Amino acid sequence: MKEIIADFGRATKRAIEAGFDGVEIHGANHYLLQQFFSVLTNHRTDKWGGGSLENRMRFPLAVVREVKRVVAEAGAQNFIIGYRLSPEEIHGTDIGYTYKESLQLVEAIVKEELDYIHLSLWGGGYDSKPEGADQSFGSLFKAALDDETKLIIVGNIFSEEAARDAVENYTDIIAVGRGTLVDPEFGHKIMNGKGDTIVREVTPEHVPNMHLTPGLFEAFTRTDSLGLPPLPGAETIYDQHRGTYDNHPLAILYAEQ
Repeated sequence: MKEIIADFGRATKRAIEAGFDGVEIHGANHYLLQQFFSVLTNHRTDKWGGGSLENRMRFPLAVVREVKRVVAEAGAQNFIIGYRLSPEEIHGTDIGYTYKESLQLVEAIVKEELDYIHLSLWGGGYDSKPEGADQSFGSLFKAALDDETKLIIVGNIFSEEAARDAVENYTDIIAVGRGTLVDPEFGHKIMNGKGDTIVREVTPEHVPNMHLTPGLFEAFTRTDSLGLPPLPGAETIYDQHRGTYDNHPLAILYAEQ
């Protein structure tokens, strides 16, 4: 465990030496930090697991502190540190953790003085809410932050109107993933007063302008998107699927589901 924690610090040091402006600690989308936080995947019986929320938070917080230590030791002034998380892990009746538990993790992370928290609203929109809640994820988590810690949200932003609504009503900053895959000039167009020309959906004619990597092209031309949230209009390019990676174990796994 100590070596794995130190690895996050080593990666941070390499980022500093390479001239990056900051790092984002990835605790979302079922990666390692989330696996420790979730009761569905953390079956350890030592201090790093055991089912208690305190124990499940121990590894993510240890990583945060190690990254902070390395940045301070390197004297990297104004080096940005953020933490990305999925606000809840719910698969039908299987619950890894709820947003109420991840709020407690965020409150603990904020005490470590990070620059931002990044909510990955996988499959949901920037304005989505937990089931049964009156407030959006953005509102709930923004209330848990101090004045120095900003909130980033990603989720279903494909237009200037959605981008403006998000930053005006739900978050401090937006991240745009699929929107920039559909239109790589998404941000440039908004900055230059051409937001009305943003391409919002995939079409066969537009595919060459997207400059997708071979892997992403194969994923988004499958009906299951290999588990990724689909691109708007993706059904128009399913017939372009080449099957290049269909024998990959991950592709076979999704095909069987």
